[in-house]
Amino acid sequence: MTDPAHTTGEAARLLAARRAVRRLARHLLRNPHDAGAHMARLQASLELAGAEPVQGALADLFTSFGADSEQLKRSALHLCHDRLSAHAARWFEAQVVQAALPAINSLATRWSVLAHPCANISSRARRCSVDDSRLLAEQAVLAFKAGNQAAQNEFLHHCVVCLDNLAFMLARRALLKSGAVLPDDWAAVSLQLEQTQEFS
Repeated sequence: MTDPAHTTGEAARLLAARRAVRRLARHLLRNPHDAGAHMARLQASLELAGAEPVQGALADLFTSFGADSEQLKRSALHLCHDRLSAHAARWFEAQVVQAALPAINSLATRWSVLAHPCANISSRARRCSVDDSRLLAEQAVLAFKAGNQAAQNEFLHHCVVCLDNLAFMLARRALLKSGAVLPDDWAAVSLQLEQTQEFS
């Protein structure tokens, strides 16, 4: 059984981390070259779930500092390396000794405030992160097993509108693996996403 005090403490810790991330982001908008604030924001981002907050903060740091700040960039990357996806970690590693990233780059996320995601990032990635897609897929599987048609419809609508192939594929694969027989609306969304991918 979950300890209510632990749950309350965890919620308070997450709220404090979110507030710290926001406060430091506002500070960095005014002082983009404050290395201490960048590192503090990275630390606070590590308290949050998923990789996107950390990658967004790291992208801001790499956008603010160039080759002459190699040690700072290397320290920042080392701090959060294990939280990043393997390909993102490799991209950042390749940038450590390079000039500052341009303001629009492929490493920025929705959590970045100094950097902005470039247009060649997929529609899904601009609208929701990998973490979001995984969470939505898990929720969709639970909704299917519970027979919650409204939640399933909302999930399928999200997949079509946001072109979230990842969430749809993860949920579909998990359901088929469990032996579920998917109804026609799932097949229709699958076809629609395939066609959209072909013409994108």
